[in-house]
Amino acid sequence: MLPESTKLISADDHVIEYPGLWLDHLPAKFRDDGPRVIKVDGLDKWRFQDELVGIESGSTRLLVGDGQEIRWVNFDEIRPGCYEPTARLADMDEDGVWGQLCFPNYARFAGHRFQKAKDPELGLACIRAYNDYLLDVWCAADRERLSGMALIPIWDLETAIAELHRAVEKGARAIGFSENPTVLGLPSVHTDHWDPLWAAVSEVGVPICMHIGSSSRLVTTSDDAPGSIQVALLGMNSIMAAVDWLFCGALERFPKLRLILSEGGAGWVPYVVERCDKVFWDYRVGRHQEPGARPPSELFAEHMYVCMVTEHFALRAIGDIPVDNLLWEGDYPHGDGLWPHNRKWLADAMVDVDDADAVKIAETNPRRVLGIR
Repeated sequence: MLPESTKLISADDHVIEYPGLWLDHLPAKFRDDGPRVIKVDGLDKWRFQDELVGIESGSTRLLVGDGQEIRWVNFDEIRPGCYEPTARLADMDEDGVWGQLCFPNYARFAGHRFQKAKDPELGLACIRAYNDYLLDVWCAADRERLSGMALIPIWDLETAIAELHRAVEKGARAIGFSENPTVLGLPSVHTDHWDPLWAAVSEVGVPICMHIGSSSRLVTTSDDAPGSIQVALLGMNSIMAAVDWLFCGALERFPKLRLILSEGGAGWVPYVVERCDKVFWDYRVGRHQEPGARPPSELFAEHMYVCMVTEHFALRAIGDIPVDNLLWEGDYPHGDGLWPHNRKWLADAMVDVDDADAVKIAETNPRRVLGIR
């Protein structure tokens, strides 16, 4: 079971960017063209270039009501803990959560909203402004409890590497990457295009986070399938990313890389890893004949971390899922989490889990992976 003394650390939560983030943190020459919140028919909308994006209740926590009715909302309807760090710490205390790794929301999980910038300098400036806020303001509210996942402009390798170093020097504990960069018009992880980035990440020692949806495409079955199908299949994005990485050769070339597959679940791991091992040794298509190639099960155990939100099966599968590779996430303030009941749910779910394993999943695994002391 989960000992009461455990300091629960979530591996995936979100900053709802406050309306003035880019107005306050962009250089003056870009301020007029950066993202800002405007009123459109009485609703708050993010405006960037020709695009308007609303705030969905399912990605927030409301001041009144539980947010189960999905609708567009205004900032004055949502909890300050969604967008203000001191209030976030208070909401974490109410939830029994000690620490969080914080992802963006409007900026998209790999920062790829700014890939669309008509001016590449503006796109980079928007990435840097977000990181400045995240690391200099948000995490500064409590640098132990609030960990920042920084963005890099993955569409420009040279500037991505420069921003990686800048962000890590500011205290970033992870960086974001796309689960499938080809959807963004970028080379796949099966090419050597990314090798300079992997070398730089290996040097600085932070993990790479690939959140579901970080390719801007979620898996569904057909064009007319209801949204429930897409939500039910969220784990497919992480499964496909995992298989890509287990076979692409990058983990053999860069043995210090660590990958976190965020919000894709964990219960799929035993089947997928077993299947990948079978394919690895297959005489028709297997990689076992390639110099230096290693079985996927070994690569998974050494390099990959998966996150459970509200899964019972993943806990029953400990052993088939290496316990050292399993993390927990509360997903605050998004609707996949259970705030303010996350700790109670996890404690109840772990009642039959060995105490040492429960502490690993809830605290010491994320501490080790993220470098939290």
